[in-house]
Amino acid sequence: MNIFIAVDMEGATGVTHHDQLMPDGKTYSAACKLLTGDVNAVIEGILATEPQCSVIVGDGHGIMRNVILEQLHPMAELVVGPAAPQNKPLCQLEGISASADMLFMVGYHSRAGYPNGLLAHTYVGSLIRNFRLNRAAVGEITVNAAIAASFGATVGLVSGNSDLAEEAENILGENGEFVCVKSTLGPTAAICKTPAKTADLLREAAIRAVVKFKEGKLKSVEPAKVTIMEVETYRRESVDRALTATGLYRTGECSFETSDKNAAEAFRRIWSGIARALDEPAAWLR
Repeated sequence: MNIFIAVDMEGATGVTHHDQLMPDGKTYSAACKLLTGDVNAVIEGILATEPQCSVIVGDGHGIMRNVILEQLHPMAELVVGPAAPQNKPLCQLEGISASADMLFMVGYHSRAGYPNGLLAHTYVGSLIRNFRLNRAAVGEITVNAAIAASFGATVGLVSGNSDLAEEAENILGENGEFVCVKSTLGPTAAICKTPAKTADLLREAAIRAVVKFKEGKLKSVEPAKVTIMEVETYRRESVDRALTATGLYRTGECSFETSDKNAAEAFRRIWSGIARALDEPAAWLR
């Protein structure tokens, strides 16, 4: 069995504030330890049920050098490095392949515009007002699920903030595993479970997800025949810059899109446009 674990940070245990999210934040280092602890708990659950499972972890937050390699479970491998399109055209899912049986997503948050969502955004908070998949506004976990389906992988587990539950349940179905590590109070506050508690919850959920997959009880997402991805930005100039990437089309003063029969290919183009749309390469892309 092969499992890809896509990792974000805003939905990790104990993370509630912007000063935990980037290296210049005063509590960033502590947040990295919390995040790595979440990932290790999931890996422990996987290996308790499937000891020979191949596990690849994709560090998908910000600078994408947040999971602490020397503290990561020794049976896992880690995808490290910034999300510039020449490095990671699939962003958080770079490194997934057709050999992947399941996708787990650890440390996630609600989409841009979600009312009072904890650290809510979609990929690039300063740029993206809305990200639409086949005309519906969605968050990162739904986009990642569509990309995973392109490779034949089933989403088995999602962990994150309480306000992510509805979107997670939509992609997981009734038998998938959603682990809530904290209850959202507002954009930068939550009631947090302790790392000891969330480790138990994550480990047990990973065990259940693997067992359900082996029993054929997890929802398989069929790849869409046509995948349309559209980005709505805050400024017109952002779209002007995005359109210098190939295969993108303006759909409004502040929006652009692409389409493909394969969600992974559509995302590669849209991500290239997102990177170009920035005024200058963001620090986390370098």
